[in-house]
Amino acid sequence: MTPRYNPMRRANAGRKLSMMVAVGAGLCAIMLTACQEASIPVVTELAAETPGFNMTLHPTLNTDKEVDAIEVEATLTGGLEPGAEAFKLMAPVVYVNVQHIADRITDLEVTDAKGAVAFTTQDDEPVPGGYPYFRHWTAERPVEFPVRISYRALVQPEGGPRGPAFGIRPSAGGISGAGAGFLLVPENAASRKSTLDWDLTAFDQPSVGVTTFGNGRVEVPGAPYSVMQGWYMAGPAEQYPDAGVDTKFHAYWLGNFPFDEREAMAFTSEMYTYFETYFDHLDPAPEYRVFMRLLDTPPYGGGTALANSFMLSRGPLNDDEVHGESPKSTFVHELLHQWSGSLSGDAIGTNWFSEGLTTYFEYTLPFRAGHVSFDEYVAGLNKMSRDYYTTKASDWPISEIKKVGFGDDDIRHVPYQRGALYFADLDARLRNASDGKRGLHAFLSPILKAREAGDVDLTTEAWSQLVSDVLGGDELSLVQAVHTDGMTFFPAPDSFGRCIVGERTVYERDGERFEGMRWVPVPDITPDACFEDD
Repeated sequence: MTPRYNPMRRANAGRKLSMMVAVGAGLCAIMLTACQEASIPVVTELAAETPGFNMTLHPTLNTDKEVDAIEVEATLTGGLEPGAEAFKLMAPVVYVNVQHIADRITDLEVTDAKGAVAFTTQDDEPVPGGYPYFRHWTAERPVEFPVRISYRALVQPEGGPRGPAFGIRPSAGGISGAGAGFLLVPENAASRKSTLDWDLTAFDQPSVGVTTFGNGRVEVPGAPYSVMQGWYMAGPAEQYPDAGVDTKFHAYWLGNFPFDEREAMAFTSEMYTYFETYFDHLDPAPEYRVFMRLLDTPPYGGGTALANSFMLSRGPLNDDEVHGESPKSTFVHELLHQWSGSLSGDAIGTNWFSEGLTTYFEYTLPFRAGHVSFDEYVAGLNKMSRDYYTTKASDWPISEIKKVGFGDDDIRHVPYQRGALYFADLDARLRNASDGKRGLHAFLSPILKAREAGDVDLTTEAWSQLVSDVLGGDELSLVQAVHTDGMTFFPAPDSFGRCIVGERTVYERDGERFEGMRWVPVPDITPDACFEDD
């Protein structure tokens, strides 16, 4: 269960909150640096043109019929943002532990009416923990529009550190990854609409060229860097449902997985429908796309969500896995990011909300929907609790967790678990304050609607005030103590429903003893009475 990321987000009050990729941290500061102006002569234009950024992607194959690169041909029209003095391009050097992305951009050619455009390059300061930083190309002379850009982005080689599947990797005769894993984009263009298209002539037919944004040729709203915030897949991919079926849920995969892909995607589609009904702040819920790839060599990736989509990237069957058992919890977690969303502000500093709320729903909603048995529900809660209370980082502040980043998954997931326990406890507090009539679901609904409509800038402070308005007390102090300062959190015994009670216990791990909580069934209360509907 890996997080979502959006390094381009600019948090503005009154603006509709975009879905963030939850692993991002401190990236607004990175992007402010990325967009600083250079002291270079003012750009001139031959004629006013409608601003636009148009790209065609050409996957190429080596002699072994394996994708070795994606060649990109692009045209930028219109001009630069107001106040910009020099044309700039950017690409990540590191993006969520994917290394050397900018180094794999080769054969770069940029031309305008005057011919070739030369650039100077500068890299941001490296960011600890595998978080993104960028390389910037600055034109050495004024450019005239249209500007044509072409380059070759080589695939991510095998090996390297673990992390989400943002790098472009070949698999099963195709290619997949995130736009941030290979794209070079204008960073200060006036364009607010991009067009993506594919040249699939290298592949045998039928083949697909599909992204988070749609199948085939698509338009992507926003500045050019918006194209980085999507999943990309091309080649002889399988799909669910079959091509031509009119549905809002689509899935594509490369490789033969150790489980039934169609059965797994049918389950995920059912959960999409359930979430669409359970939550009412996305009306209607947008189209959703799942991407899956099977890799032969590490790094394998895991599950990661972007807006309206997620990627599952994995390797061969592990020794401790059961053949035929799909990772349903991963599918549910990544899918839920569509509805839980995020707070404004630093993405890692607030991922107790984005990842914590998602993790809370990951454990509770499949049980409520009847897709998880009562025994599985209890076992899942106890695994989560054990993982949280027995990690050395259970009482670490978020500042220390952020430094570790992707170097240790146990530490990185503490905000997920801590956040899930906080939201379970909040549900219990809300129900107890309303004699069981109003829980977390009812409390969240108007808040998420207001966030979606852009009527509220949902910061940590705003969230805490909303809770305090209902329950009294100083919620901000609790939130800061638990999620910022790292106080080990023990939720109320009735946090996960009437049919389960939490008890203090002592866990042992690697010869050490840890105080924690476990969850046990309540006698004489049937599982179907566990939750009272709001």
